[in-house]
Parts: sequence; C-alpha cells; structure tokens
Amino acid sequence: MVITNNMGYPEALVRAVSNDSYSRGEGVNRSVTGLLAPPRQAALKEIHGHEIVEDVSDRTYALYGQLVHLLLERAGEQSRNAINEERLYAEVGGWTISGQTDTLTLTEDQRSWIISDYKFVTAYKFKRSYSGELVIPEDYENQLNLYAYLLRENDFPVDGLQIVAIYRDWSKLEAKRDKNYPQLGAETHDIPLWSEDKAKAFIEERVRLHQEADVAARKGRGISQNDLPECDDEERWAKPDKFGLMPTAKSARARKLFNSEVDATTWAAANNMKPGWVIEHRRGVNTRCESYCLVSEYCEQFQALQEIQ
Repeated sequence: MVITNNMGYPEALVRAVSNDSYSRGEGVNRSVTGLLAPPRQAALKEIHGHEIVEDVSDRTYALYGQLVHLLLERAGEQSRNAINEERLYAEVGGWTISGQTDTLTLTEDQRSWIISDYKFVTAYKFKRSYSGELVIPEDYENQLNLYAYLLRENDFPVDGLQIVAIYRDWSKLEAKRDKNYPQLGAETHDIPLWSEDKAKAFIEERVRLHQEADVAARKGRGISQNDLPECDDEERWAKPDKFGLMPTAKSARARKLFNSEVDATTWAAANNMKPGWVIEHRRGVNTRCESYCLVSEYCEQFQALQEIQ
C-alpha cells in the first residue's frame, strides 16, 4: 500500500498514521477482523494490494487503535490476574487464524477469563432506543465471540465478554437532556457469549467463504472476477432508494420518505396534500463501497452498481 498526504497534514501526524506496527502474525491466513470482512473485499486486496493508494486523511482512524495500546501500556504491566494485548492462534479448516484481545481478566474464582475490548466510538453508537433498549452492534458481538473461540482453543475457559466504549464526542449537556444518551464518557457493555458449538460453526463458515474467494482470486488474478462471491446488501452497507414527498418543487425538506413512488403518491392523496407537491427520487448508496473500501475502484460489482445508478 502507498500512503499519500494530499491534504497537507502535519508531518508528525503523517508519521503517526504511517508507522502502524500492526501484524496479524507470521504465517496467518486471516485475522479475526479480516475474517469478518467481506470475502470479496479480502480477495481483491490479495490481487491488488500492491496497487492500493490511501491518503493520510482517510487513515486517522488507525490512531484510535494506537490510543488503546497506549492506554493499556499506561494501565501497568501484566499480572497473574490480567493479560494485555495477547495474540492467539488456531487452526480452522486448514487455515491459521489469529486474534489479539485487548485485555483478559481472571474471574474471582480464578477458573475462567473475561475478554474486554476497547472501542473509541461516537456516543450515538450506544445510544438507547426510545424504549430504553440498547442494541449491541452485530460486528462487535461477532468479533468478541471469535476471540472467545480462539481462547478456548488455547485452553483458556471464557466466562464473559465486554466492550469498554470510550465516547470520543461525549457531551455532558446531551447526557442531561436525553436519558437514552450515554450517561458517562466511558461505559462497559456486556456482550452475549455464544455456545462453543455456535462459535465453532460460525468461524468454520467464515473460513470456508474466505477460502473459496481466495481460490477464485488466485485463479482469476488479473483476468476475471466472475468466480468471486459478490458482496450482499449488508456487506455493502447498502441504503435503498427512497422517495421524498416534497410540499413544493422548491422545498428543501421532504414531508415524508417512502420506499416506493406508489406509496408516496397514495399517502399524498389520502392526506389531501395541497396542489404543487412533487416526488423526489433519492438514489440508494452503497456506503462501504463508496467511502470505506480500499479496493472499490478495482471491483467489477461496484462498477456495475454505479452504472445502474
């Protein structure tokens, strides 16, 4: 990968972002985070990795991982009851998979471990719904349960999973105003711990999907992407087309959004909208492809979707 500085960021920041010491380990086929990424994306990185260009302005997220490392370093040395930044390995379906936990803490009875993962996130990532329900992001649950699988494979019994969320934009005023907003600048959230059978089935399926994509990538390197699995809507973070019912052609905001033009027209008629209303077609977007995928410019699926839009 080639890193550029087209936005003219300060040199110290450029070095901090560029000097990322992350390694998934020697001889490792996929890390846990890599295994959770779309297989198509991973395969295209194998093909085009040497061509990828990324600007420093798009890599500042990497600093949050370095902040976690610094936080754990300042917390003190490892002890009998806690282990920081431990990378573990396991063989799954003929591949070597690795994952690095942030902190492992022994339970009070000294018989099993609690996995804690630190996340620097926006406060709205853990904002509760109007009913007070907190929905844990699925990718966090998947990630920590794969860590749990690795620990068990290395004879570490696991008793619980936690996300330590540090809110980088937390507001005391917002916390006072909204009871569903995080009430503290940092919170610990328990994550559901899967059964051993569920975790085993999940990781084996992820490995199978990535192996198939890897074989297709090697087979069609530089020739065709026909055999690569396509990214589904969830993997593309796809947002569907919407139809905005605008009070007038000059309106800046829609009265209401609908999934189809027919629904918008029906609602307008049923609610006696004043003459002059119009329907604005808002094209859907593939958020990951357009803003967060390093290989989208090489992806034939994404190019085809762009042509449709």
